[in-house]
Amino acid sequence: MSDALDLAALLETLDRHGVAYVVGGSVGAMAHGVPDVIPSDLDVIPATDAVNLKRMADALAALGADVPIERGDWQTDDAGEHAWVSDGIERPPRPLDSHDAETFDHSFETTHGRLDVVPRIAGSYADLRSRAVPQPIAGREAWVAHPIDILSGMTRPRRPKDGARVRHLRSLATKPSGSGIGFIGFRTDRFDEMVGLFRDLIGLEIVHEVSGATWFKLGTDAQLHVYADTDPDHAFFTTGPVVGLRVDDVDATRERMEAAGLEMLTEIERTDEAAWCHFRAPDGTVLEIIGP
Repeated sequence: MSDALDLAALLETLDRHGVAYVVGGSVGAMAHGVPDVIPSDLDVIPATDAVNLKRMADALAALGADVPIERGDWQTDDAGEHAWVSDGIERPPRPLDSHDAETFDHSFETTHGRLDVVPRIAGSYADLRSRAVPQPIAGREAWVAHPIDILSGMTRPRRPKDGARVRHLRSLATKPSGSGIGFIGFRTDRFDEMVGLFRDLIGLEIVHEVSGATWFKLGTDAQLHVYADTDPDHAFFTTGPVVGLRVDDVDATRERMEAAGLEMLTEIERTDEAAWCHFRAPDGTVLEIIGP
């Protein structure tokens, strides 16, 4: 085992084994530019489906990690704050079980430093990933939790050095975004089919629905609107951009689209961090799905 933290080696091992994860904790704060951060461990929040946890188990084995004996447990106060409480009672290690995310909730000592796997305390992977942004870390790129999520995931007791981190993360969390998608609108003569695409195949949440108009939640602060061609207020919606819609699983979403008879325009393209492909929507609009 090693006390030295080799972030590049830890991230490379997780990526090589195809683990879906979001970086949080002090490394996430460092990636967001919090000054004077010297991480002692890497916190990752993994997707908790059985396939991904099996990949995580394989990555941990490659890192020479053993399930530790722990002398404490997580406690949650009335305000929902989490704290690790050491009580000196030895708890025998539980074998990692890809069907039980709780068995992965450990601080692992590895050949490249400490790796904290946090399947629940910092929030769910699906929720964090929807707001995460890719950031460079140790010469690699990883999905890093949004500053507000890193703040929410901080546990007690607070340390004096946490004050500067909290102030910096709060300033980022409340800073207006200069980029990103705030609104997407479609006016179409295939209204029902377009609504079905976004509701049933993409899986977007409906936030408003009236005759001839359906609005969907898009990310944390954006919306996608579909209007029928009979809607007089949006007659100027005659063209539109090719928009990349984020999904959790590009392969599974593509399969649903193909089963529904949609025309796929490209094969799935992949990098180490993302996958995407283009398709033709029911009204002929060219769109893209993109995900981890």
